[in-house]
Amino acid sequence: MIYLLLIFIVLPVIEISLFIQFGDALGTVNTILLIFLTAGIGLYLVRQQGFHTLRKMQSEIQNQELPVRSLFDGFVILISGILLLIPGFFTDAIGFMGLIPVTRFFISKALISLVIQNRSNFAYRSKQDINDPIEGEFEEMDNKDEN
Repeated sequence: MIYLLLIFIVLPVIEISLFIQFGDALGTVNTILLIFLTAGIGLYLVRQQGFHTLRKMQSEIQNQELPVRSLFDGFVILISGILLLIPGFFTDAIGFMGLIPVTRFFISKALISLVIQNRSNFAYRSKQDINDPIEGEFEEMDNKDEN
C-alpha cells in the first residue's frame, strides 16, 4: 500500500517540482528537449547493455552455468528502460543508476537476497500449513439417479 502511495502521489510531485525548477533555469523548450535527449540516450544504453547481458547469459548457459546474476542484471536493465521512458528527471536519474554496472551489481545483489529471503519464508510457511486442519462444511450427495 505504501508503495502505491509513493508511485502515484509522491513521485509525480517530485517530477513536477523538478520540471518547474528546470523550466525556470533552462526555459520550456530546452527542458522539453532535455527530456527527449535523456530518453534517447537512455534507450540507446538500455539496448546496448541489454544485448551485452543477453550474450553473457547465452555464454553462461553454453558453459553449463546458471545465469542468475545475468538474469537479475537483465531485470534491472528492463526496469531502468521503463523508468527512462517515463518523462521526468527523477525517474531518469534512477533509470541511469540502473545502467551503471557498479550500481546495477548492488541492486541485483539486493534483489537476489530479497528473492532468497521471500522463498525461504514461503517454504517455512508452507511447512507450517501442512499440519493445519482445513475447516469447512460438506454435504454428502448420492450419485444415483433418482426417479
